[in-house]
Amino acid sequence: MDTAQKILALRKRMQKANVKALYVSSADPHQSESVADHWKTVQWLTGFTGSMGYAILTEKEAEFWTDGRYTTQAQREIPENTFHINTIATPQAPLWYEWLSDRLQKDDTVAIDGEVLSEAQFQDFKEKLSVENLVISSDRNFVAEIWDDRPSIPTDLIWELEAQYAVETRIEKLAKLREKLLAYGPNTVTLLCGLDDIAWLTNLRGHDNPLYPFFHAYALVSQKEAHLCTNLEKLSESIRAHLSGDGWLLHNYQDINALVSQIPANAVIYTDPFKTPFKLYETVPQSCFIHDGPDLVTAIKAMKSPGEQNNIREANRHEAAAVIRLMRWIEANADSGSLDEYQVGQKLEEFRKLDPLYVQPANRPIVGYAENAALPHYRPTATMSASIKPQGFLLFDVCAHYKCGSTDLTRTVKVGPLTEEMKHDYTLTLKCHIKLATQKFPYGTTGNLLDAIVKSIQWNEFTSFNHGTGHGIGYLLNIHEGPGKIITDFAPAFPWALNTPLEEGMLFSNEPGIYKPGRHGIRLENAVLVQKDIKNEFGQFMRFETVTFLPFEQEAIVVEELSESERDWIDNYHQEVYRRISQLLNKEEQQWLKEKTRPLESC
Repeated sequence: MDTAQKILALRKRMQKANVKALYVSSADPHQSESVADHWKTVQWLTGFTGSMGYAILTEKEAEFWTDGRYTTQAQREIPENTFHINTIATPQAPLWYEWLSDRLQKDDTVAIDGEVLSEAQFQDFKEKLSVENLVISSDRNFVAEIWDDRPSIPTDLIWELEAQYAVETRIEKLAKLREKLLAYGPNTVTLLCGLDDIAWLTNLRGHDNPLYPFFHAYALVSQKEAHLCTNLEKLSESIRAHLSGDGWLLHNYQDINALVSQIPANAVIYTDPFKTPFKLYETVPQSCFIHDGPDLVTAIKAMKSPGEQNNIREANRHEAAAVIRLMRWIEANADSGSLDEYQVGQKLEEFRKLDPLYVQPANRPIVGYAENAALPHYRPTATMSASIKPQGFLLFDVCAHYKCGSTDLTRTVKVGPLTEEMKHDYTLTLKCHIKLATQKFPYGTTGNLLDAIVKSIQWNEFTSFNHGTGHGIGYLLNIHEGPGKIITDFAPAFPWALNTPLEEGMLFSNEPGIYKPGRHGIRLENAVLVQKDIKNEFGQFMRFETVTFLPFEQEAIVVEELSESERDWIDNYHQEVYRRISQLLNKEEQQWLKEKTRPLESC
């Protein structure tokens, strides 16, 4: 079926069921950022391949919403005369609930998939759809009924992270979680639905997702028991024995509903409503007290241990070596006229695979030449990729998983002559990057305050960038990790960020940018660890430790626009790049890096 036929088939079922509107999302039951093909419901329906979007279907209308990262992509991929495309948060775009409320009447029914819609989203539905006696039906998955060739949930084997990379044992991690649980009473049980949380807690990883090393599972943990629900056929006998020996009780994936429904009366169950699917949330016995709050494992694992921090530094060294080889290759071939954006990502993968610690990519490479770089999350494909001409900028944002951690970095490199505007914009972006890298702040500071400090440099020149300065990064887990984020606005994927202080050991990206539609885009990204600095009569101060070491594009830097301290920071940083990375390179690569990390020219 094509998109129009799918819409027609759904409307026939909606009419028979007396459903006035159908809401379709791109979520899975674990609220994962990137979902397995089995749950790419809105993608299957619309033809859109991005990771963020939702659709509403009524008898006569079909609307699709995505954010600014994917608007152009959606316009290219969704067939004309099927869905009308809206860009979230733009003044001209209607809010989904206002749009839907205007089309509903008293006693109407709206259908959702209760297995993937979170409890928080469900409550949001009830609050925002101001229609008298509205019925929200969650018992049928209408799309699944017409999706004849729907992919099954992956069945790849689960694997165990070696001790030197896991750093802490499962027993130690369970003890940390149970200590947190005690604050809510000795009989408190926590329900875990986030795949990254469960992977970290169990020291297991999987292949259920092309970008993140996860396996589909739920966990239920109390002071006395720890239950893991997953496809048991994916666990080897040795892993089963290890889990059992560490106190884990094993169940099939669907057994989580029965386990939750059997929680003892008067128990406290702690759960994150933003991660828990509505239908599972509803199975909690009414005699139990539900305590909603940020996922406890998320808060624990966000603060990387000293051992994890050392491994993260090593992961960034290995990724830097691969990217330096890529940068040399781009420079050597930029004049040929034969390069295109998609090739860049493929070539990086070749370089990464030379490293025995490399696991898998952690994003579809963002590689944008010229005006494509002005689309912050533009991703070329084998069939849609611009040629790289020997002029202007090329931007690449790439993420990777190594056994010792995950990396996220962006560089904007010169592939030919640059205009004065390009050089100024690059220098301004670099000044923003240095601002966060060097910023000290008192303990208790939240990311929104730091985001404003960084953006103020651009605000004073009447420009800005419409994304956060930084996001949390997981440890061989999600690239975008909560609970904190360095962003001024509320971000739905990070619902607790505005109230989460930056803690010692948290790993963030530092990625300011400038995007000028139709001309060029610039972003400069390193990973930074939060560390303690001095403590004095004004309290405990914190700082950032940069852990990504790659050269900046010196030919794009306007030295006279930098302060003395900024010039010193760049020179010192480049010295560290060479010191930390050169030993992973051959002689020719070392010589290239030596030139790229030379001191800045004096004014």
